[in-house]
Amino acid sequence: MTSLEQLVMRSAGVVTRRQLDEIGVGETVIRALLRHGTLRRLRNGWYATPVADPRVVRAVAAGGVLTCLDALRRHGVWIPEHPQGLHLRPPARGARVSVARACRVYGDVHRAASAIDDVATALRYAARCLDHEGFVVVCDSALNSGLVTSDELHTSLIAAPQHIRNLIDRCDGNAQSGTETMVRLRLRSKNIAVTTQHHVPSVGHVDLLVGDRLVIEVDSVAHHTGVDRYESDRTRDRLLAQLGYLPLRFTYRQVVHDWASCEDAVIDLVRRRAHHRSRRDRR
Repeated sequence: MTSLEQLVMRSAGVVTRRQLDEIGVGETVIRALLRHGTLRRLRNGWYATPVADPRVVRAVAAGGVLTCLDALRRHGVWIPEHPQGLHLRPPARGARVSVARACRVYGDVHRAASAIDDVATALRYAARCLDHEGFVVVCDSALNSGLVTSDELHTSLIAAPQHIRNLIDRCDGNAQSGTETMVRLRLRSKNIAVTTQHHVPSVGHVDLLVGDRLVIEVDSVAHHTGVDRYESDRTRDRLLAQLGYLPLRFTYRQVVHDWASCEDAVIDLVRRRAHHRSRRDRR
């Protein structure tokens, strides 16, 4: 049976009366917890604990629940950079929230049973908050993490416009990071064929392969990843070069904030056919 502590951890510190009932915490205990400050009423039937996530508290106190990018981040989904703001939805169709803007969704959604939307529901809201690239990024991450399946994506977005549903076919659950997804989508938009997570003997899987020689590795975070990772990356590059590959490495900053330079470098190599091995090398 779930304990109160487990429930609090799972729900980021904001719980509902129904959730408390399900674990055997009745009205008498709830009143005692309220008196002692262990619980704080946010609105009718919703309570916060002292360890509650402030963003979840804000969403529930405003009359909604956490959804979209905020919910996806809490579930461990890789989120692209976006304007800051609280992502929440009303708990029931037609309900009002006390903030200027709540996230919108295609079609109807079930009544919120917890303070944080599940991944499939949060993705439905993200489909309207993100551009096409950003939506594929979060879907790739959710697929790669095993949080949703491709079939679940198709089912959850059945009410979305066709151009949104078509994005699912561009998703790839093998992508290891959001920046990898970005590079894949951007190169393919230039009609450059890209293979994802290609396996190289003695090296392992590489992020992207263009042609049969150009390897593109993409850093997944904005900050320095440490000496050990730096050494490991350079060792991989050296082994790839020894095997006849042309390694090209992009940082998070380059992909997100200086993509034009990265794109020019790849297009230049492709135009010079440097992404293909010479006939001599193929022998």
